Amino acid sequence: MHKRPLIICTWLGIIILAVFLRFNDLEQRPMHADEATGARILSNRLEANSYQFDPKHFHGPLLSITAEPIAQLAGETSWQRLSKHSLRIGPAIAGILLVLTPLLWQRRIGAIAALTAGMLLATSPIIVYYNRMYIHESLLALLAMLALATGYQLLENPKRGSGLMTGLFIGLMFATKETAAISVIAWVVASFVYRFAPITDRPPLSARLQIYLKPFIYLGLATAVSAAFFYSNGFKSAQGVIDAIRTYFIYETTAGHEKAWSYYFELLLWPKHRLGMWWSEASVLLLGIASVGALWKYRDTSQKTGRFLFAATFTHILIYSLISYKTPWLMLVPWAHGCLLVGFLTQKLPQAKRATRIFLTLLLIASFSIQTRQCLLANSLYASDARNPYAYVPTSKNVEALEVWLDELIEQNPSITRSTIAVVGNEYWPLPWYLKAFETIGYWPEIETMHRDFPLVFAMPGQAQRTAAQLQDTHTALPRSLRADVPVVLYLRNDIWQQWTKEPAL
Repeated sequence: MHKRPLIICTWLGIIILAVFLRFNDLEQRPMHADEATGARILSNRLEANSYQFDPKHFHGPLLSITAEPIAQLAGETSWQRLSKHSLRIGPAIAGILLVLTPLLWQRRIGAIAALTAGMLLATSPIIVYYNRMYIHESLLALLAMLALATGYQLLENPKRGSGLMTGLFIGLMFATKETAAISVIAWVVASFVYRFAPITDRPPLSARLQIYLKPFIYLGLATAVSAAFFYSNGFKSAQGVIDAIRTYFIYETTAGHEKAWSYYFELLLWPKHRLGMWWSEASVLLLGIASVGALWKYRDTSQKTGRFLFAATFTHILIYSLISYKTPWLMLVPWAHGCLLVGFLTQKLPQAKRATRIFLTLLLIASFSIQTRQCLLANSLYASDARNPYAYVPTSKNVEALEVWLDELIEQNPSITRSTIAVVGNEYWPLPWYLKAFETIGYWPEIETMHRDFPLVFAMPGQAQRTAAQLQDTHTALPRSLRADVPVVLYLRNDIWQQWTKEPAL
């Protein structure tokens, strides 16, 4: 078989694998708290046909904008009708398109290198795991890799078109999430490493900067216009643009996510023996180290490309590591950069010694195999298991069982849905997602006397003791689990509990 047909067939295999890993049993995992809050924002857009950006607590509007047509096509136009599957389709599609982004680099790094990067992106456990969640990072990672490709083209050949395209993608990144600023900083550093290093036989720095002046003006304009369009709801509200700027000064992070600088190293690289297997993506690091070594050993025109990718990857990871607020999904953009960098290595394989070629080829094969196995287990059997390294504050499967039980309870007592039920305490998400069948839900920070008449009361840990004392004579306590290490107690009014447990008539 000729080389080109073989590469095309391999790409088809990668795409099929990427689709399977991202779409298989997409609804199986319980709804994460961040997914549920995002779904609530989407439902407001669907029901009121409007959007208002909250600069203190939530991210950009592009996630709900892209999810809106999917929900409408599925006939899900309200909070009650939204499904996990429809919500997660958008991020899964973004993940599949992310796998294809190395094709934009094929002419620079070679077909085999692009293929390798695509295989790493298709099977990366952390990327696949969060491509299956309704959160911003999958869309952000896709846009970042598109901006990276067009931005590099701008560096090589500064033209108006490249500036406009790069600005468009960066603007869409800002419309997705404010952490786009970190990527811009990393790319600026990488650009200086690529273009403005002190090398002899080059024009002065001022002359080199001048050729980029007009393209970067177009880049800035495209960034501002595209981001402003979405934050202002189609240029209908100037306040949205102001709030998009204010969010960098007033955003309130959630407590409990502060971690050491080494958190991402331990998450992705340090081997962890859990659930009967070893978890790690360290093979990508080993390949990356070999990649960096190849930059200096084989000096040719492609060295600049590798140097740029290395600087962009390293700066991303450094910035995210220095920030105390850390979550696993923040690594999707840096890790996608790293997979592309590792792909650079295979371009140099033909120049390496035979033993080196054999060793690195076997390492690549082992990496794909190990990553695929981790993906299969992380997204099926252990998808919501707290011991899964990628399951961050997972929702308990017990909540899914609770939803089924509530449906059965409603079937027996339909009037319950027309009564007000209470959620007492704080940090109750994603519980509202599982209570969608009820027409009226009230949220109270503390238990009150009037709750003794409510048919259902859910008590969060901070209010557990006071709620138990208040409802001990009127309700039956049914302990449940909401999230990892976060119990919730359902109190069912005694008359309804007695009806539920009553023996059916013979």
